[in-house]
Amino acid sequence: MKKNKRHIIAILLILVLAAFLEIVFFNRDVINSPYTFLRFNVAENEDQTHAATGYTMETEVVDSLTPLTEEETNEIKVLQENERMIAEYRGEEYEPVYEENIVVGDDGALFRKIKQTIITLDLGRDYYIKKLKLEANLDFHGGYLSEAYQNSQLVKDNMYCSIDPKIDAGIMYVGCHADCLKIVLSSGENLSQDDIRIEISAQMRFSFFRAAFFAVLLFSVYLMFLAGRDIWSFMRKRPEWFFAIFALMLGGLIIEGLGSNMVSYDEYVHAKSAYKLSFGTTIETTEAAMQMVGNTLPYFNNPEERELVEAYEDKMNDSSYIAPDIGHQSSLPRTETRVYYPMAAGFYLGRVFHTGFANMMELARLGNLLCYIFVVFWAVKKAKGFQMLVAAIGLLPNNIFLASSLSYDPLVNGCLLLGYVLIINEMLTADEKIKPANAFLMLFSFLVGCLSKPVYIVMSLMLLFLPAKKFHNKWSEVIFKTALIGLNGLMIYNIFFPTPVSGGDYALVANSAYSGDKRNLGTSTMGQIQYILENPDKYTGTLLGSMAHMLAKYTIWKEPFISYAYLGTANYLINWLMIGLGAFAALFANVKTSVGKAVGTLTHIMNFGVVAIVFSSMYISYTPVGSSGIQGVQGRYVIPLFLSFLSCFLGWGIRKSEETGNEGFIVKQRKRLSALPAIYERVIFGVMLAVSLWMTCRLIILTMNV
Repeated sequence: MKKNKRHIIAILLILVLAAFLEIVFFNRDVINSPYTFLRFNVAENEDQTHAATGYTMETEVVDSLTPLTEEETNEIKVLQENERMIAEYRGEEYEPVYEENIVVGDDGALFRKIKQTIITLDLGRDYYIKKLKLEANLDFHGGYLSEAYQNSQLVKDNMYCSIDPKIDAGIMYVGCHADCLKIVLSSGENLSQDDIRIEISAQMRFSFFRAAFFAVLLFSVYLMFLAGRDIWSFMRKRPEWFFAIFALMLGGLIIEGLGSNMVSYDEYVHAKSAYKLSFGTTIETTEAAMQMVGNTLPYFNNPEERELVEAYEDKMNDSSYIAPDIGHQSSLPRTETRVYYPMAAGFYLGRVFHTGFANMMELARLGNLLCYIFVVFWAVKKAKGFQMLVAAIGLLPNNIFLASSLSYDPLVNGCLLLGYVLIINEMLTADEKIKPANAFLMLFSFLVGCLSKPVYIVMSLMLLFLPAKKFHNKWSEVIFKTALIGLNGLMIYNIFFPTPVSGGDYALVANSAYSGDKRNLGTSTMGQIQYILENPDKYTGTLLGSMAHMLAKYTIWKEPFISYAYLGTANYLINWLMIGLGAFAALFANVKTSVGKAVGTLTHIMNFGVVAIVFSSMYISYTPVGSSGIQGVQGRYVIPLFLSFLSCFLGWGIRKSEETGNEGFIVKQRKRLSALPAIYERVIFGVMLAVSLWMTCRLIILTMNV
């Protein structure tokens, strides 16, 4: 009872201290501000309560050209190539067409025509400016650059903010004293001074999200260093519960911090499938949902913009404002789309409880996170002696971020992790019979995990090498291994000959002459397969070279691996921190034996084979025909192989010590760690929490929640 009281008091103190830290770190500069906000260029018929006085404002409009980004240029080229192929398929001639505001340079470079409105705003006196807001009624995307001056001296420059025409405003963090602002507004329109509204503010805004971040940080420190032996003893006995708590805290912060911003891999594609699955046979797609699946929802960069974005989304989600599009689908969803059920449940609950649109998206992400936690919870619980290795992989920042996004990757990674945990269990218990329930769970885990990414089914082939003594009789072995081979055959077939989509584009996509990933120029599935068959030696060199390049990239060429998708990455050194932590978790796991040299060799062969198939599938589907390199392969594709690779280090030195009678260094240190109060567990959990919290602070809080 005394210990429980101490923990309750600690939690209350953590909450109070978290609120205090939120104020100190993010609001101390405006606590004594003499004003909250001031608006400039307010019309006479508008509210004058916060209208500024004693200022001068001058504007000038000039014509300019701005080069398109590489992404914008590639998007236009891909669109033109797809239109050319459709025209060719129809027997029509194709002439590329550009938008009116696009200019083609002499060297083929693309530019956009813009108007630059140069604004000089003399504030009339010195102000501390925390935020600068510019409102302008735009028809197209725009943005503005700002410079702050004090006593004619430049104080801060190169401050940029985009303006989405859907919210007609852009808000930036300034954070300095100034008496004059110079703003260059770039847009496609000829704006006058009356079309522009400017607002400065120094307003205190308490953020419960940022306070929650500090609470999670302090709670983690408390558990790692101050909780006491009762908590640490439970951590050693039931690490799966601590995994679940930490994953929920970290993922919850990511979900709340992202709101409706879609920053993960192909998130809008997954959102479309999950949203459709949340309905029965009749789909009601609101305007907000259309923009979500089209990846055109406005993006926010701070809490003030978030309010504008969410108000816009709720307006677009109101069926009385814009009638939804009505569509129909089969009552039996396609097999590969069933991986979206956890996200679909969130969309469904959001509609049932009439939440805001952003909250509905957060519920969909939460459904994904809870599903991932549930699967990995059982993977950790089922692991025999190597629970912390599984928990470390489960808490990898890449995995937690994907689990907190709209993506099928969490279900893939979670189920493959569970399936391979069960394989390792069987490898470590050679004298125990395989239980029918575990045999079924292994096959089912790989089935679900490979529905959307069938290349990983090869991992399950390790089960073919289970010895006959693991089975109750010959027939059970034959049935199990036959089912395993059949499952692998179906999945491998689907890699190279996937079921074509249905609908109006069926004829084009099903035609082998046009198949290939049309996000990239020059792709052709059949053309690439023909090239490989005609040039096997050249392709082998390309394959091995690309695999070696990726390995070197993340180990010696200083390419960061740990990432929050498009938001950014951790420092390259974190790669080696994670490698070292994984080795530590495997070498000092409390297992009774090792997998053995034969199984270790087979594991490395399997890993190599899976990676080769991943690269080959991307070469066939995504890489232009005949390329000397393989495009589109990302580091996250090898995450499912982390456990299988590290399993080769489990029980290191045990067999040798049994044979010689001499305990080696690793065996001795393993025993010493087991005698300490959960030091092994706290090191692993502590490092994973520290890395994830730092990335959340740097990539989510400081970039879109300040």
